[in-house]
Amino acid sequence: MNMSSPSNPDCSPAPPAPSGWPRLRRLLLNLVDPLALYRPRATGTVEAATAALAGKGVRFVQRIYRLRVIGLGVGFFCVAAGFLQHPVPWPLWLLLAAHGYIWPHVARHWALRSVIPYRAERRNLVIDAAFGGFWIAALQGNLVPSAVIISMLSMDNIAAGGLRLFLRGLYASILACALGWWLLGAHFLPQSDLTTILACLPMMALYPLALGQSTYLMSKKLAERSRQFEIVSQFDGLTLLFNRRYWESLLMEEFERRHRQPSGQTQTFLLLLDLDYFKSINDTWGHLVGDEVLRNFARLLRSRLREQDWIGRYGGEEFGVILRDMHPTDALALAQGLVEAARLHDDINNLYGCTVSGGLVPFSPDMEAHFVWLQRADHAMYCAKESGRDRLVVWHPGLERAAGSPNQPPPPCCV
Repeated sequence: MNMSSPSNPDCSPAPPAPSGWPRLRRLLLNLVDPLALYRPRATGTVEAATAALAGKGVRFVQRIYRLRVIGLGVGFFCVAAGFLQHPVPWPLWLLLAAHGYIWPHVARHWALRSVIPYRAERRNLVIDAAFGGFWIAALQGNLVPSAVIISMLSMDNIAAGGLRLFLRGLYASILACALGWWLLGAHFLPQSDLTTILACLPMMALYPLALGQSTYLMSKKLAERSRQFEIVSQFDGLTLLFNRRYWESLLMEEFERRHRQPSGQTQTFLLLLDLDYFKSINDTWGHLVGDEVLRNFARLLRSRLREQDWIGRYGGEEFGVILRDMHPTDALALAQGLVEAARLHDDINNLYGCTVSGGLVPFSPDMEAHFVWLQRADHAMYCAKESGRDRLVVWHPGLERAAGSPNQPPPPCCV
């Protein structure tokens, strides 16, 4: 099954994809046209598509292999009972045995040896469907085993490749059934005796259970991987703190909560912290040391803050902390303690001489959005930097930002 795309030597832009009714009409025509199901999708050149998919689908092959072993092994008795009801020549018995007990291993080996195992296994599923159509002809339309065969094969193809693979398998079954009917000179004999019906029961009972178990395990694995991706997407890879996107979502959540419950003895505070002179660390010692400083400061934050406080890396050397449900005096003491701890760093939390400037802002109902909260904290933090660094500034409405030197007195709300 080759993938190709029409060449475009003049590099002219491709025509826009149809939408609305033309797109729906083309989709319907593709579904009823067997050849359209085998036309390549527009995914670039053959070489690029093969390189992107090479080696993909090994676990898919293994999963289908287990199902094929069970399905064809049990299905052998289903078809064999029909052969006993309407006797057939011995070559058909030989072909049935080979299909039931040899083909699963051949199909697995063939798929794993292919460049793209996933695509090869989908081809094997179409071959399975073609075999199913042939067995329906060999059974001369024996109703019960024929219905079991076509339903089980349809479940396989729908589960493995959706509507497109199902239609491929359906057309392959119809073609193989017609060819088998002509080659064998079959007659339509739909009646099923009791022995044939009983022989089909294990197939109807066991195979759906095996398919359901396989689907459940796959969905469970996908759900677990989805949870892992969700966790990874929430954290900064270097500091293992919340990343900015997720931390801001928590800030919005806390902002909405406080707007719903503005009163109370405790408040929520937003604290922004910035490492002073961090650029000089990268310039002097290199980025590896700079990364170590960031990790050490993140470790310091985790050791000093409470479990209910939300810590995030806001960007670069800036960090944000949401201090939830604290008394103002406790929040001020905690924030000031962080600034002092960074100044008096030890060997475990070595910041290579960096100090910390911070801006602390309590929640206020007059803030119309969470970004106002952030702006106030950012304003207070830069006031701390411009008034000499290594200090904490608590935001208040009269706070003015003005460039200063270390010798200038700090603003009224510097701590």
